[in-house]
Amino acid sequence: MSYDTSPPPYQQYALTTPQAFRPGHSQSTAQGHTYNGHSQNYGCHGHYGDGYGHQPSIAVPTRPVSHIVIHSRYNESVYLLSRGRRRQSYGSGCCFFITIGAILILGVYYIVQLLSSTPIDEIAWTNLESHSCTSYATREYVAEINVSTWNRQWMKICMSTPVVVHGQPHLASKCESIGTVIGHFAIKYDEPDCVTYWSRFKNRGCTAKGSKKRRIEQHLMNVPAHADYKEFCATTPARFLDQEFSGADSCVKSIWGVYGQWFIDDPSC
Repeated sequence: MSYDTSPPPYQQYALTTPQAFRPGHSQSTAQGHTYNGHSQNYGCHGHYGDGYGHQPSIAVPTRPVSHIVIHSRYNESVYLLSRGRRRQSYGSGCCFFITIGAILILGVYYIVQLLSSTPIDEIAWTNLESHSCTSYATREYVAEINVSTWNRQWMKICMSTPVVVHGQPHLASKCESIGTVIGHFAIKYDEPDCVTYWSRFKNRGCTAKGSKKRRIEQHLMNVPAHADYKEFCATTPARFLDQEFSGADSCVKSIWGVYGQWFIDDPSC
């Protein structure tokens, strides 16, 4: 299949370069439909007439329609090329500034490390406070150590530096950083308010026929308010039937208090 790319008939006699109509000039013609070298103008009322009128110029395209190229408003190839040129032009500069920034950050970090480091002989605990009872005869103490949280060794220093409570040195059981370095200590003596004890035991009989287990029950006394009763029940020592126990096997809390239970061997059951 072939396509005729010759210009339309009305373009065959068109000038190569459109010229505007100039009255009195022999080589100028009114721009309109040209045929055999004559121009036809249209009046304002639709009448045909020869001669020179005052019609607006109409440019006649002289290029064949098949050769007209439509250009996009956005030239993507030029845009991508300019981006590549920008990357090539500023790549070394970006790397330079990134390197300088990294050096500055590392410098500031090491300066802070140097300034925050505390000599060993100046490390000390301050603001020692007693908190609630946590288990049998044990109270928690909290203190603050003068070590910066910027120090990379703050955890090691906190766990290895003793604090003196009741005249005895104690190491921290836990350390944490909450703006300052805080140490937690579990003091297990000279805390009478944290000492719980059992009342007289009661024999509740065999747990079941053939179980060979007997249930013993005791009432736990002096439990601190708002304390974890299960922790005290499990850590308060007991002694009955010529046997010693570090704590109860299970605990039950009721309106009458906290009760510990033991399940001891008894062949008679």
